[in-house]
This record gives sequence, structure tokens and C-alpha cells, in this order.
Amino acid sequence: MRPTLLTFDASCMYNMGMEDLPPEYRIANECLAGRVRVLNRVVTGVFDDALRPHKVRVSQMNVLVAIAAGGPARAADVCRRLRLEKSTLSRDLDRLIERGWVRTIPTDGRTQLLEATTAGRELIKSLMPVWEEAQARVNELIGPELARNIFNAIEGLRTADQESR
Repeated sequence: MRPTLLTFDASCMYNMGMEDLPPEYRIANECLAGRVRVLNRVVTGVFDDALRPHKVRVSQMNVLVAIAAGGPARAADVCRRLRLEKSTLSRDLDRLIERGWVRTIPTDGRTQLLEATTAGRELIKSLMPVWEEAQARVNELIGPELARNIFNAIEGLRTADQESR
């Protein structure tokens, strides 16, 4: 049987060590980045399906929630908080502003502050039931133990990041 991406036959490992496998098979089976990206796409799909009737994607909801929870903030601060590239934030932010869920507040300097509007905060409230359903569905798919491990890993990364500053 020829190994395929992310589905390498584990029984082969008894005959040879992973280090003896061709590089593409090792990477396909051991790469954390690849595995996390697959997990991300599955989780994102569950949330996007749940949010679709509200005409918002999970990436947009996360930006809106970060702005609403953090108070008026510069775009650079939102990027840092969510670990987003400026271009990614810009795409989601444009849609949030167009729909009246976020507004910009001019400042004395060159930057603007971003603020969730009343409509944006109402949207967040209206999303709670479908967000809770999506959360439950993801927990069902990955299991509560893995969900806790993901949260703990992210908190550990945040702590390490803050300590390095």
C-alpha cells in the first residue's frame, strides 16, 4: 500500500523507523503545521456553517468580538491580539465596516481606532445560540480532553509570548 498524505499506514513503522522513511512521508505524517491546518479547516467549517444564516464568517466574528471586548483599538493592536496579518484583518474589517458592525474613530495622529457599533454588539448577542451549538459540535468532534489541551497550549503560548516581551 502506498502511503498518502496524512494517512500513512502505521503498521509499516514496525518494519522501519520513521527516520528511514522518505522525507515526504515523514513530513506528511509528522508535520504539526499540516495537522493543525487540517484541524483549523474542520473547526472553521463547523463555525462558518453555523454562522452562515447571519451572513458572517467565524474569522469576521472573531475580529468583531476582539474589538468589542477590547474596547476601541488600533488595527495593529487587533492584529497582534489575534495573530493576524494586516491584509487578513483588512479584508474582514472592510466587511464589518460595510455592514455597520464596526466603525472607525479618527484620532489626532495617522491611525484610527476601531470600535464595535451598537449593531455589532447586537449581532454578537444574536450569535450566542449558534456559537454555543458550534462549540458543542466541535467538542463532540474532537472530544473535551483535546479541547482542553488546545486551550492550555494556547494559554502557554500567550504566557511565553508575554514573558518574551
